[in-house]
Parts: sequence; C-alpha cells; structure tokens
Amino acid sequence: MENKIITLSEETYSRAQLIKGRLEANGITCFLSNVNAIRSDIPQGVKIMINESDADEAKKILEQIKKDFGQEKEETIKKLRTVRRILVPVDFSEHAKNACLYALGIAEVLKAEVRLLHIYYSPTIDTTHYSEAYNMHINVEKYIHDIYKNARYDMNKLHTELRKYMRNNGFKHATIDSRLLNGGPEAAILDECKEYDPALVVMGYRGKGEDENIALGSVTSHVIRKTKRPVLAVPEKAIFKGVSDMNNIAYATNFDNYDFNAIMELMNLVKPFHMKIHCIHVKTEQDEYWDEIKLKGLKEYFAEQGLPYIECKTIKNKDLITGLQEFVKDHNIHIMAITHRKRNFLSQLINPGMTQEILQNLDIPILVFHS
Repeated sequence: MENKIITLSEETYSRAQLIKGRLEANGITCFLSNVNAIRSDIPQGVKIMINESDADEAKKILEQIKKDFGQEKEETIKKLRTVRRILVPVDFSEHAKNACLYALGIAEVLKAEVRLLHIYYSPTIDTTHYSEAYNMHINVEKYIHDIYKNARYDMNKLHTELRKYMRNNGFKHATIDSRLLNGGPEAAILDECKEYDPALVVMGYRGKGEDENIALGSVTSHVIRKTKRPVLAVPEKAIFKGVSDMNNIAYATNFDNYDFNAIMELMNLVKPFHMKIHCIHVKTEQDEYWDEIKLKGLKEYFAEQGLPYIECKTIKNKDLITGLQEFVKDHNIHIMAITHRKRNFLSQLINPGMTQEILQNLDIPILVFHS
C-alpha cells in the first residue's frame, strides 16, 4: 500500500521551520510546501508535509510544541506586564505626591501602569463607654465608614490632580489606577507587592529637619528591607524635572564579589533612560593600595565589556555621609543606587539607623535593588 503525503498543519514560515526541525530531530521526514513560504508575515500559508504513516507521532510532537510555545508566551507576557507596573504607596502628603511625579515620568518611558496604593487603618475602638451594644455597633460602623469615605475622597482628588499633570505635560503612554486597602501599612504594602508584582516600588519620604518619628524610618525602610522588588525612595526636596534631566546615577561599591552582577543588574534597570553610571567607593580608612588595585580591575572589566558609559572612582572622606554628599554635588548625580548584598561599609546602608540617616541627608532619590 502506497504511503500518502499529507498536510500536518499550516504555519508561518518561521514557525514552520521550527516545527520541521523538531520533527526531523525525532526521525520524521517532512518538507515545507507553498508558494507563500518566503512570506513570514502570512499567518497561515506554509504547509508542513509528512508521510501519512508518521501522522500519529507527528501530531503528538506538534501538540507538545504548541504547549511549550504557549507556556513560553505566557511567561513572556507575564514578564512584560511586570516590567510595565509601578507601585506607589501614598498617604496624600506632599512627599508622597512628589514620588508620584517620579513614578509617572518613569512610567511614560516604560509605557507602564502606575498603581496608587493607600492603606487606611481602622483603629480598635474602646467600647467601655458604650452602655448598649446596639449603639456601639452603629457608632463603630459609622466611624470605620467615615475613615474609608475620607480615604476614597483623598484618593480621587490625587487621581484627578495627577491626570491633569499628565495632560499638561503631554503624557501619552503612562496609565494610572488606584487601590484602597485596610490594615497595617507595612504588611499591606508587602502583600500588594506579591499580588501586583510590580517592576518598581516608588515611595516618598520626608527629609532632614522633619519629625523623625514620622519620617522614612518606619514604613519605607521596612519595605526596602523586606521586599524583593527595587525601591526608589524619593525625598520631598527632590524636584522632578523630567526623565530627560536624569542623566547620572551613582552606584556605591565596596569592590566585593557581587559588584559585577549588581552593576549589570543596575544597567538593565536604567537602560531605557540612557543614564551614565558612576561606580564610587568612599574610602573611610587608609587602605589606598588595595582600593586602587580593585578599582583598576573594575575599570578593566568594563572596558573589556565595551561599556564606555560606566565610570569608576574612589573618594576619600572619613565620613561616609559627607563623602556621598560631596560626590553627588560635584558630579550632578540625580539618583544614588545601593544594593542589599553588601559587606563592610555598605553593610551600614541597610542598617535601619544608617539607612534613614543617608536618605535624610541626600536630597536625591535612592534606588535600592537586589543583585
């Protein structure tokens, strides 16, 4: 009995080539047919021809290819969606609004969505002053409802202000939505990070001279320490002048084994913004010989990689904070970047007290990321 040639499926040219390769790798003879084979943009045109006797096995392979392709596509889409999401916790203060402007500017470049998140807290009500359970229930419900009502009003007001800002500044690609949650701010923000899965968290904080009890320390530093997402902490005094004005970012290095991976990760984060990266090391102790050797090695590595927009420098100062401040001023730095995975002097950066001191003494945003 003659073995017939049949059509297994019709695909685009590039996809047909992929399937052909998989079939032949499994010992199934096949060929492509159709005059449209040279047109890769035609959705259905290239026929994959096989022997009828191989049909059952070929169909199983084809189904597996489609399954694999679907999973890869789903993972790719999920990653793209993550890249295009920015979470901004807000308390409707001026420093929170300032953080929103940075988030929107970044979102415009990334064509991303910005989600405003406000956590309103319903405190425990002391019921000892209520003589009747019914009256207590009514008053507590009204109290909680009023808290939610006020939060919703403030969120709608902020939403309107930001949309107006976007229109006035010609934003076409960024989008914005909002969410209200009840609970403790630290836990609620971390839960939203897991659920929403943003590429970046942007948080505002008060700078030096404000009430230390309500400054960065509690919520923002807690999120920085606990989340796996990059966090851009924006001080109230940082003035957003547009993404095009953010040209220089400094990365604080201690010349350890994680620096290469950390800097490559930082490059991926800031690549869409075409920023120059300054790798800086603050020498607070006398160890100039080894510092210069490590610096030379770092420079040579980036030169070999063909990365001319990365500069490596050391600065001498007995005080870490002062050294960073001077470098920011002298080199027109717009963002300071640090990573959690550090030792020695940078281990101070993730200490709650030192983190707050750095953030309160630098008037530029701080990008904290994981390598």
